[in-house]
Amino acid sequence: MATRAQILARAYAHIGIADYQYDVTPDERADARDLLDGMMAEWGAAGVALGYTASGDDDNDAVEMTTPGYANEAISTNLALRLAPSFGKQPAPGLMAAATRGLGLCTAKTARIPQRAAGQVPVYGAGSFYRRYSARY
Repeated sequence: MATRAQILARAYAHIGIADYQYDVTPDERADARDLLDGMMAEWGAAGVALGYTASGDDDNDAVEMTTPGYANEAISTNLALRLAPSFGKQPAPGLMAAATRGLGLCTAKTARIPQRAAGQVPVYGAGSFYRRYSARY
């Protein structure tokens, strides 16, 4: 598990903003936290439930994120794509590909296969092949 500060630092690094070269203001960091919270809420609504619980009200970046370790790179790359325009940066094609792959992995890992109730059989319609031709054979 990673802290929110580590995810934010990694997202900034993906778009070429390193701590030693560029001082991120507290407002920019708050905006990044809001983007992270919004992105995770959006993913949760889309069915990618990663268990993210850090809230935008908490200004502490040292808080441990409750997401699984395999999701950290997906979260940081997708957050970098959302942060890039506010810094006037154009994301690299490799970053976009990594973000897509990472989100795909998270989606696959959290996908739920719908279950049918026991004894439920598909119902054939009046015009189905089964009803039309089963009596003939």
